[in-house]
Amino acid sequence: MIWVMIFLFFLFMIIGLPVAFSMGVSALLYILSEGIPVSMVAQKFFTNTQSFPFLAVPFFILSGNLMVQSGVANKIIKFANSVIGRLPGALGCVSVVVSMIMAGVSGSSVADAASTGSILIPEMVKQKYTKSFSAAINATTSVVGIIIPPSSTMIIIAWITNLSVLKMFLAGAIPGIILGLSYLIITVIISIRKKFPREESFSWKGFWEAFKECAWVVVFPFLLLIAIVFGIATVTEIAAVASLYSLAIGLFVYRSLDLNGLKQALIDSTRSTTAVMALVCSANVFSWVLIRENIPQLISRAVLSLEVSNAVILLVMILILAVAGMFIDLVANLFIFIPIFFPIIKEMGMDPIHFSIILLMTLALGLFTPPVGATLFISCNIAKIGLEDVFQDLIPYFIIGVLVVILVAYVPEVSLWLPNLVTGR
Repeated sequence: MIWVMIFLFFLFMIIGLPVAFSMGVSALLYILSEGIPVSMVAQKFFTNTQSFPFLAVPFFILSGNLMVQSGVANKIIKFANSVIGRLPGALGCVSVVVSMIMAGVSGSSVADAASTGSILIPEMVKQKYTKSFSAAINATTSVVGIIIPPSSTMIIIAWITNLSVLKMFLAGAIPGIILGLSYLIITVIISIRKKFPREESFSWKGFWEAFKECAWVVVFPFLLLIAIVFGIATVTEIAAVASLYSLAIGLFVYRSLDLNGLKQALIDSTRSTTAVMALVCSANVFSWVLIRENIPQLISRAVLSLEVSNAVILLVMILILAVAGMFIDLVANLFIFIPIFFPIIKEMGMDPIHFSIILLMTLALGLFTPPVGATLFISCNIAKIGLEDVFQDLIPYFIIGVLVVILVAYVPEVSLWLPNLVTGR
């Protein structure tokens, strides 16, 4: 029946059933067929979510939505343009830098794609950038939103694996910055070849004026990390304070958050939190069934019995994650593959924090690859262009993303240096 459950899970997704329902219904059918008390479903559905650290997720979601509704993207775009506006393909470069800054504000790739894309894509098209390039760069660069801390997805990984959120945040910082800078370089190269326009030249006056407007936002992620590193508060407490900070900025500093904006931020946060929780709860049941049937152990023994090096095993896992990311929601993939892959990397002697960053970065590439790429759909919708028209412009960014993943995978110091330095390991 376990294989029937897995088959039904993929069948339900193929016919269009949401991932949360696909996991929940297929697991429920297994439980009924095995004669397991249905009360077990309710227990597994809710019990694992009764966690204080997990409360950080809805608070960070709310904080990001309050920032978005306060219109901080406009100020960050102006600031980024004042710094790098002279580069070839200036607005494309601005898109990259804004995504890196917004990553520390919203912690969500989807929020970044929607907020910055709605401003930059129309402006890029207006200035003779192609629609396909405008959509592609917005879809790809926004994935750094879940890699550079703070990241709600990192909190979920830490919660599933019982790892340190602080170490997860620190481990994602350098890989996220490397990915962002790599995208910046490839954007400049493409812009030179296609002769995309430059913007204003750099001036200290323009830089200072733009910085003053967005200083409250730019320092925001650094304040969060400092509070976590020095143990001033727990991640959940900091997430709650971050929500109040975002609310105060919108109401009293920029005075751009009105009642309608506040209402929309609350609605969007409720929807996002509900979607995440539905997926997490269904995945709890689905993962419990897999563990009950010893599927992770069976796969682990099968993989480790192969007469290949650890480097090859790691590469195979990356390939599996890359393909899965194209077809299955990111959070669902976490619950499917963490129980399967973590016993393997434990036997390999691999640092779980290191592998968690590899896992996150590989699955993040699926956010801008069809058929279920969330940031790709958002960007194409804003640009009013079909998915098939963006493929060619996506390829260079996908290749760069894969190369950065390989770098992080086979040079552990890229992700582990900073957490080891801060935590004194």
